Amino acid sequence: MKLNKKFIIFILIAMVFSGLLSHYLHRAPKRDYSDFRVYYATAQRFAQKSDIYSRPDPSITPYKYSPMFAFILSPLSLFSKKGAAVAFFIINFLALIAIIVFSKRLIVKEAITFKQNLLICIIPLVFTSRFIVHVLDVGQVGILILALVVIGLYLLERRREWASSFLIGLSIMIKYMSAVFLPYFFVRRRFKLIAIIVLCIMLYCIIPAAYVGIQTQRDYVSKWLPYITETSLDKASWYDYKNQSLFSFILRIFTAGSPYDISIANLTFNQGLILSFIICAIIYLLIMIPTKRKDDAAIDYSLLFICSVLFNPNAWMHNFVVLIFVYITLLYYLIKVRFKDKMTIALVFLSFVLTSWMGESLVGDYLENLFEQLSSITIGVLLLVFALFRLKYKGLFPKAA
Repeated sequence: MKLNKKFIIFILIAMVFSGLLSHYLHRAPKRDYSDFRVYYATAQRFAQKSDIYSRPDPSITPYKYSPMFAFILSPLSLFSKKGAAVAFFIINFLALIAIIVFSKRLIVKEAITFKQNLLICIIPLVFTSRFIVHVLDVGQVGILILALVVIGLYLLERRREWASSFLIGLSIMIKYMSAVFLPYFFVRRRFKLIAIIVLCIMLYCIIPAAYVGIQTQRDYVSKWLPYITETSLDKASWYDYKNQSLFSFILRIFTAGSPYDISIANLTFNQGLILSFIICAIIYLLIMIPTKRKDDAAIDYSLLFICSVLFNPNAWMHNFVVLIFVYITLLYYLIKVRFKDKMTIALVFLSFVLTSWMGESLVGDYLENLFEQLSSITIGVLLLVFALFRLKYKGLFPKAA
C-alpha cells in the first residue's frame, strides 16, 4: 500500500512537472524569458567580472540583488539562454516540492491520514497557483526564497541553528524582506541565531571576492543598497497598480495624488506613507506579543511571511507565493477542527477569490487591471491576517500531540 501511495504521488508530480515545463517552453521564448533575462545577463557579467549593476541593454530590468546572488547565478552563464532558463525552472520546481514537504513537517505535529496529507499538499497549491505559475513563467526567485526560509525554520525547530542561519541569511542576501523574521527572533530571545545570521550575511558579502577579487567585490557592495533605493522607491513604483503592498494600497485608495481617480480621503503622499507605516507597526507588534501557548509558531511564521510581502515597497505578484505556507497552516487547522470553524472557512475562501479569481484568464485584462488598482490581492491577504490573528489570540490553533 505504501508503495502504491508513493507511486501515485510520483505520477502526480511527474504530470504536473511535464505540464508546467511544456507550458513554460511554449510561452517563455516568446517573451524572451521575461525576468529571467536579468539573472542570465547578470550571470554573464559576473562571470566576466564586469559591473553587475550596469545596464548595457536598456530593455533588461536593472539587477537589484546582492553580489552573492550574482555569484550563485554565475554558473548559468555556461549554458545558452534557453538551457539556463530550463535549469532555473527545474530548480524552482524542486524548491516548490521542498516548500510543501518541509512546511508540512514544520506545521503538522502528528500523523494524519493519506487523504488529509493530499489535501494539505494540493489545496494550498491550487489556491496559490496564480502566483506559482507566474513565478515559473517569468523566472523569478520567490519560490526559491520561500524554500530557503521554510527549510531554515524547520532546521531551527530541530535546534540546528547553524544550518538554519546559513539558509535564512542566504534568503536575506537574495531579497532583503526575509529580514522581517529577525526582530521576531530577537523578541523570542533567539540571540545566538541572530548573531549567526549576521555572521553569515557578512560572510556572504565576502565570498564573491574569491572569484572577482576584493576591489571588484567592494565596488559591488558599495553600489548594491543605493541601487535598490534608486530603482525601487520612486513614486511610480509606490503607485503602480501591479504593486500590491500595503503601502501602495493606502497610497492608491487614500491619497489625492492617486493616478487612478479612486482616492477617498485626499491624504498627501507623505501622510499616506505615515498611515501605512502605522498600520504595519500595529500588525507587526501584534505578531510580537507572545501568547501563553508555546505551539503557535506556525501562526506567527505565517503572519511574518505575509509581512514580508505586505511591508515590501515593491510587492509584485510573484512575491505572494509565500501564501503557500499560510494556506497550509490554515488548512491544517481546519482539518483538525473537522472544518467546523465557519468563520475561518469563509475568510480563507474569500481570500482565495480576491487573490486568485481576479486574474486575466478568468475576468479579462480590463477587469484584472481594475481589481489590481483596487488592491484586491492586498485585501484578500489582509483577510488571512485577520483569520490568523483570530486563531492566535483566541487560542484556537490545535495543540501538538
